[in-house]
Amino acid sequence: MLNDGTILRLFVSQAFTVLYILIMLPLKKPKRRSLIFAILGSIIITGINAVLIQFIGISFYIRFYFLTLTLPYILLGLYFSAFKAAKFIFIILTTQLFGTVAIINGLLASYIFYGENNPLIDTAARVLTYLIFLPVVIKLIRPTYLKMTEVLKKGWWMLNSVLIMSYALSYFILFVPYAVFYRPVYFYHAYIGTILSLLIYAIIFYLFLEIQTKTKVERDKQLLSTQVTSLEKETAAISTIAYKDSLTGLNNRYSLYKQLNEYINNKQEFLVVFIDLDNLKMINDTYDHSTGDTYLKQFAKALQNAVGKQGDVYRFAGDEFICLITNISDGFDSEDFKKSVSNEMVMEKPYYGISLGFAHYPSDGQDADDLIKYADREMYLEKRAKRKND
Repeated sequence: MLNDGTILRLFVSQAFTVLYILIMLPLKKPKRRSLIFAILGSIIITGINAVLIQFIGISFYIRFYFLTLTLPYILLGLYFSAFKAAKFIFIILTTQLFGTVAIINGLLASYIFYGENNPLIDTAARVLTYLIFLPVVIKLIRPTYLKMTEVLKKGWWMLNSVLIMSYALSYFILFVPYAVFYRPVYFYHAYIGTILSLLIYAIIFYLFLEIQTKTKVERDKQLLSTQVTSLEKETAAISTIAYKDSLTGLNNRYSLYKQLNEYINNKQEFLVVFIDLDNLKMINDTYDHSTGDTYLKQFAKALQNAVGKQGDVYRFAGDEFICLITNISDGFDSEDFKKSVSNEMVMEKPYYGISLGFAHYPSDGQDADDLIKYADREMYLEKRAKRKND
């Protein structure tokens, strides 16, 4: 019968091992029930191994503990784990990596104080090691691991293979052909191998965090690009609302004044043609306002076709329109212009014509308002003459 603390070492070590696994491992639903059964299962597995140590011996346990302890833990964890296969194995290997550090520290402490295996000193050193690593596991490793499970779909077995090789190397140094405290020079090898394993583990996490950071930067760039594109579209829409007439699609009076001021500032010669659509009220009264709107839209299109490349067309207000004619080298004939508009007015409803007024820059005015007033006055004179003739 063993009364030297070997059983205590087993239960304490496995308690921390289970704690580490449960910290790292997301359990399947219902989580509370899974947690209770996982803890009960681990107690049963540890108890069975304690019985083996008590009645068969520590040598048998060291030689076959993978079959009696590690493998049952893996099967138990797989049953209650929300993750399966490689993602779950990564947790087991992570726990085993820190367990290996604890084992080496425990064996070294036994050797330093007693020169042989001392379960009580071994246990104390292991507990201290687990407690030192515990905040690292909680604050850094667990959050990073959970991010890895969300991001990485492949490559888990490659990561596991590296950890498996490092674990196999550490086990070989520590226990083959017999425990390391009987050949203390191998403590150096054991620590070098373990430090390399921890370094590999740190590199895995570092590379993931670097890749995630770069991915996040690229994602932020794409999001920013999308937002800029969306903002440009919204700006264009706002600009359309600000400078376009909603009914006809022509530039509105705000756009007109902007263009007038630009021409004036550049000292560019141009002609303001003020147009009033005759008898639009008759269209609205005879038919309806919807027909009147259709009439206005058709007229706007006809006006644009008639002006063509000579200039631009603007809806000033209601049934009033303004054309800015910049190509006046060959002159501008009002009657030809009226005929062009009339020819473009192809619709079932009658077309009653237009009245025109002109203002020339710079001879008829020096600013936008003066030019528009001058052309408006000329248009009114023509409209009044038509009324007298009627």
